Amino acid sequence: MSLLRYYARAAANPGLIASVAMTLRAEWDPAGQYAAPDGTRAAEAHAATVLGMLATGGNTAGVKGYLRRAEEGALGTARSSSKQRGELADKIWRMMQDAAIQAAKESGVDAPAT
Repeated sequence: MSLLRYYARAAANPGLIASVAMTLRAEWDPAGQYAAPDGTRAAEAHAATVLGMLATGGNTAGVKGYLRRAEEGALGTARSSSKQRGELADKIWRMMQDAAIQAAKESGVDAPAT
């Protein structure tokens, strides 16, 4: 069974959004410099965007690109390295997978981590 149907649930989970926002704030944009697509500089807006990307079939390379473009938009150049952005994207992907697995279990499905 695929977790695909549970990714959307996970991406909309306020707890996951808050956790990803906390991670982004701590590891990527502690000063709140980078604008999200909605025009705000809120970590929650970035978290919702990144989770939405992943929930709709995006991958960690797309998340890395999003993070780089946000940095370049604010600073003219990326502040973090590709490796740092990749590690952060992988961490967020794992957080989302864990939330999707939890959502599946709460629905009575014993889904593998796919």
